[in-house]
Amino acid sequence: MGIKNIGLLILFLMVGIIKGHAQLSDLHYLPPLKQGSNNGSVQQQRIYLSTPETSAFTVNAYVGTSTTPVASFSISNISPATYNPGNGDNGITMVQNNDTGVIISTAGLRFEAPSGQRFYANYRGSSNAQSTSLTAKGRQALGTSFKWGGVPNYGTTNEQGTSLGIMATEDNTTVDIFGYDPNCEFRLGNDRDGLLDDTIQVVLNAGQSFVLEAHIDESSANIDGWLGASIQSDKPIAISNGGLNYAAVNGSGGSRDAGIDQPVPEDNLGKDYIFVRGGGQNSTEFPIIIATQNNTQIFVNGNATPMATINEGDYFIVPGTNYSSTSPGANMYVRTSKDAYAYQNLAGTNGIQTVGLNFVAPLNCLIPDRVDNIPDITDAAGTTLTGGITIIASTTTPDANIIVTDGNGVVTKPASLSVAGNPDWKTFYIPNLTGNVDVQSTGPIAVGFFGGNGNRGIAGYFSGFDVAPNVNLQITGTQCLPGSNLVVVGEVFDAYQWFFDGNPIAGANSDTYSPTVAGDYYVRVTKGPCTYDSNNLQAYYCDPDIQLIKTANQTAINEGQNVTFTITAQNYGVDPATNLVVTDVLPTGLSLVAVSTSTGSWTSPNWNVGTLNSGQLETITITATADFNTLPNQISHLANIATNSQDQVDSNLSLDRPSVSIIVNNDFDADGIVDVVDLDDDNDGILDCTESNATITNGTFGWYLNTPSGTLAMDNTSNPELNSWFLSSTSNLSYSGITASTPFSAVQIDNMPSTSLEEALYNNDYIEVSFTTADNLSNPILHDINWGWYQPSGGDSYTMSAFLSADGFISSILTKEDLVITNNATTYQVFDLMDQTFIPLSPDTTYTLRVYVYNQIDDDGANYSFFDDINFTISSCRGMDSDSDSVIDSYELDSDNDGCSDSNEAYNNINADGGDDMVYGYGVPAVNANGTVVAAAYPTPADMDTNGTPEFQEAGTVPTITVAPVNSHTFVNTDDTFSSTDDGDTHQWQVSTDGGTTFSNIADGPEYSGTTTNTLTIIAPEVDKNGHQYRVIITSNTFVCGNTITAPAVLTVGPRTVITNRRITYRINKN
Repeated sequence: MGIKNIGLLILFLMVGIIKGHAQLSDLHYLPPLKQGSNNGSVQQQRIYLSTPETSAFTVNAYVGTSTTPVASFSISNISPATYNPGNGDNGITMVQNNDTGVIISTAGLRFEAPSGQRFYANYRGSSNAQSTSLTAKGRQALGTSFKWGGVPNYGTTNEQGTSLGIMATEDNTTVDIFGYDPNCEFRLGNDRDGLLDDTIQVVLNAGQSFVLEAHIDESSANIDGWLGASIQSDKPIAISNGGLNYAAVNGSGGSRDAGIDQPVPEDNLGKDYIFVRGGGQNSTEFPIIIATQNNTQIFVNGNATPMATINEGDYFIVPGTNYSSTSPGANMYVRTSKDAYAYQNLAGTNGIQTVGLNFVAPLNCLIPDRVDNIPDITDAAGTTLTGGITIIASTTTPDANIIVTDGNGVVTKPASLSVAGNPDWKTFYIPNLTGNVDVQSTGPIAVGFFGGNGNRGIAGYFSGFDVAPNVNLQITGTQCLPGSNLVVVGEVFDAYQWFFDGNPIAGANSDTYSPTVAGDYYVRVTKGPCTYDSNNLQAYYCDPDIQLIKTANQTAINEGQNVTFTITAQNYGVDPATNLVVTDVLPTGLSLVAVSTSTGSWTSPNWNVGTLNSGQLETITITATADFNTLPNQISHLANIATNSQDQVDSNLSLDRPSVSIIVNNDFDADGIVDVVDLDDDNDGILDCTESNATITNGTFGWYLNTPSGTLAMDNTSNPELNSWFLSSTSNLSYSGITASTPFSAVQIDNMPSTSLEEALYNNDYIEVSFTTADNLSNPILHDINWGWYQPSGGDSYTMSAFLSADGFISSILTKEDLVITNNATTYQVFDLMDQTFIPLSPDTTYTLRVYVYNQIDDDGANYSFFDDINFTISSCRGMDSDSDSVIDSYELDSDNDGCSDSNEAYNNINADGGDDMVYGYGVPAVNANGTVVAAAYPTPADMDTNGTPEFQEAGTVPTITVAPVNSHTFVNTDDTFSSTDDGDTHQWQVSTDGGTTFSNIADGPEYSGTTTNTLTIIAPEVDKNGHQYRVIITSNTFVCGNTITAPAVLTVGPRTVITNRRITYRINKN
């Protein structure tokens, strides 16, 4: 598409100083809500009206579309008032079933001071077991774009649900509700699941309302599928939202209370929030952040690493463990990279049933210095509470200058508590207050209140929006990039800092900025001691541009485990992309389990998105399981790659990251211990490294530049074998986009223009080295990657991120992100490039390490930087393949292929393998956590012939007989012998006295000698041995699994002389 010249487009994004008023205002709207059955959330109800004004003035209350006040009040600072709308489902503040899901004209309240004086309007409701509070936000509550807020509702009873109330301020207001889980089911009159549409649109006149209820019993999506949904209108509206009742604690039926509040529209939000803990436990004390824009990062307590990154309409619960302590009054600081909604779930007491909800205002140093007053803080529509307040105050204000007064006079405050990560603010927690509460200060303060009574909990927020900073931004030039300029117009500020995607842009410090990359921009301006952020502005390319980003929820899984891939498709072009299809073919080794799409449909392998509008981001999650692998591989590297097609030609101006590499840890012996940590991969009772021919533990190899000067070569420092274990695939370091030279024993890197990792990825500003693992490694493990930097004379600091790939960067693993390499003046430094404890490697695989370099900081006057050595720390065994079948011994149960199990040969015991499946012991062996067999002793394997090669790694055979025993005849009492000529090592002669049916061992004694040699002597046999059969069992010391048994030889025994007389013949000894 060509550039559209439109002259001048002005966008008014809040910055400058606007006198708007939130809690303190001359006009308040209270849209109605819907509670569960039996008035279980609120019965008694009051609206408390108070003001700092000393002179009395009139406030009128109107119901629905009525132009006649339902009540009028005269209020002043010393004379607040209350309005009773009626109990339970009164049809004004709480609607009945038949008024839910339909347009109503007789509900909702508007409070107005006709003379323009400002006042607070605070709703409080109570029942036998619950209570709640809502503080109206006045004119600042009116807007055209909101997100449905609250807390996930884990309730299990029929009086629990979540509600949204909308009230129009002008006639013919079109309201659209969308972005909720399409499985949500909303009430329509008496039908709790009568509204099933994926989007809802209503047209309201001034004073009309529309109420939604997501009853917890109707659908699991009603737990949180509504949370973050969009409410947009073409004219100003007010909304209220929350749970009536809701359960904040998952799995606990006793966790229920009411919690509601009124938010402001998206253009009145901010990025900095402080939360002060109530009286609850971690499960009930937590912030909820809802994103209004894609890629919103959430930082907690000043941590530079985001705790989470969420997209528009998503929410994140910051765990209560991030409070400064578990005590009431502890605090937490949360900063988001883009404007976001911030709610706080807190509790009045330690009971999980005393929760409340606050919509929290962003920090800004122009909030007022006084809250005067919170009326009757212990009263919740007739129920007496134990109440107190929280204060957020500027650290420039002395504690003594903050004065708290209640019904008993001036309150003694505790010491303030500092805020981790934000030195500009401090907090107070002041319980046990009574009466009207007034807080005065000489600096900005934000005040909330809380209370509890038995099962009841209540909370409210009385400050934060009274003076909102406002900055006007203007776009000049074209509608799209390139050619657009962002300009701050109107008021002049002391300083400017432009931000892109939440990060400051180096050197962008004027009132004008010319963006070159599509994305989110805002400006931070300074005036005096205060700084203000504008809202975010999205810039898009003139040409079509679809960005695909693919991630995995884990980078390593085991066989049979699931991995979830998330693909986001975002349109950074100014025009819609039509007929968008994202294709994702799972690699061999993964099987599809489930697919979920935010829009469109899935027909494997295609995600049919349809039309993707400018700036729109959609998501698909693909869950797959790792197939079981019987091949002898320790791990499998699997790359999952997505592609996109659409009617338009993708300019690819935004860098795609469409591929993810995962490691599947195989479990060859299926014992539940993956091979990468299994010391005995085949359960044969022999350690894998014992089955190998060499072992390296924490060996180091790498690229070194020390000698001679400027020489760059791969070498090792711990074991001379390493060069053959991990062979260099590149004779030198490789550079892409970075000019390098070697002025001395370090590499000088020049020309680092990229300012972020994203830009370095796009510009290919990296340094690369590769190595190839040997094909016979067993359990190779990468323990660490180190980067040396020697800076004796000069050089700038820079930032780097490292990626390791096993497939030529079709996919890769991030090993280190945003590591700052900086000068410590004189000494050699080593920087760790690997966050993982270890990374398993595969044999016969080329690995490439890419180090992306960016964000050069000119802190030394030079225009270059240095680096020195890159080295890798490795442990591995070098596998042996005894029978040359291409399977290393640690994955074979008969390594020498002689038919005798490794277990039997290593232990020199024919019964070591149990005789069933060649693994050690009988049946499925029990194993230890390291994969060794519990019953195995793991001795040094038998080497019976002491030739240095264990018997399980050299093929053995049964003995061979050269001359077998033959039949023999002898006389009574005359010795006889049987012999075997063979190559056996041991012999055992046996005798059969039953014609060869059975044989039994014989031993040396009066009858025999040589029973364990190759020659057996029968000593002086008698006639009773006539016909006995003899054989020998021959075994070899080097082959425990078999023997050779000779054929039986028969012994004949008889007398020596015979004499014949007629019929009888005798044999006579003539001597």
